[in-house]
Amino acid sequence: MGNIGDTKGDDWEAMAKIYKQLTVGVSHRPIAVILEKVNALQPFSEATSIHDNGCGPGAIISRIIQDYPIPSSASLTASDFSSHMIDQLKQTKEEEMKADPKGPWSRLELSVQDAMDLKSISDESQSHVTAGWVYFMTADPMKCLTESHRILKPNGVLGLSSWKDSQWMAVSNNGVTAVRPDAKTIEIPEEWKSAEGIAEELKKAKFRDIDSVEVHVDMTFDSHDALVELLSEKMPHIANMTKDWSEDEKKQLKQTFREMIKEASPSEPGRMTGTALVAVGRK
Repeated sequence: MGNIGDTKGDDWEAMAKIYKQLTVGVSHRPIAVILEKVNALQPFSEATSIHDNGCGPGAIISRIIQDYPIPSSASLTASDFSSHMIDQLKQTKEEEMKADPKGPWSRLELSVQDAMDLKSISDESQSHVTAGWVYFMTADPMKCLTESHRILKPNGVLGLSSWKDSQWMAVSNNGVTAVRPDAKTIEIPEEWKSAEGIAEELKKAKFRDIDSVEVHVDMTFDSHDALVELLSEKMPHIANMTKDWSEDEKKQLKQTFREMIKEASPSEPGRMTGTALVAVGRK
């Protein structure tokens, strides 16, 4: 069993270039639910400081700026352990500032940081923290929760997400083990695979007013070959795992992925389904 803690920030360079486009459809509804629930606990209109933790190319912070009124005095920060993800968000920031030089984007400060150790963020400094599909992928998800709790102000709110299951993760793991039965696949910790489990983790980290729900998602893709390419070449944990495989094994993996994808979604363009988990809690 493995996790994203086994990869480095630089491993995400290839993924960063396509991650934003890939995740637009998958993340749209879960992000909406995260933000709705966070806003219900602590309105963004009353924010003093918002931190998007493990921000990737900025899907969540972009939606906050786009969909919610934020006080002009509120600080906006975002961090990720991959400098390549931060570079993607920097590009978005530059584009947005061309359209509105003095808008909220001009206040967004970006940094490369580990979600388990937000060393540059002071204790009790944030009114809101968001984390989309991050904590369960680290070496120690509880450290991420305790760090979030540390940087939140009293009554501050955390909103996060995880996965219960998805067809594309099943294809990824089953495809790899079909070629190499002893391969180290990515497994989400049990406590992060259910709404009840995540709620209990938040409780352990001393959060209160906890709410945790399931959200159905669809991932669309243009072609079977495009998804095969993504899974086999662009996903960091698979690319790392297979770098020492023989060419025959790599070809076999792609063929196995292709067969599994076609079985799950025969037509092109195609669709796969999954169940996201969204949770919020107050300090």
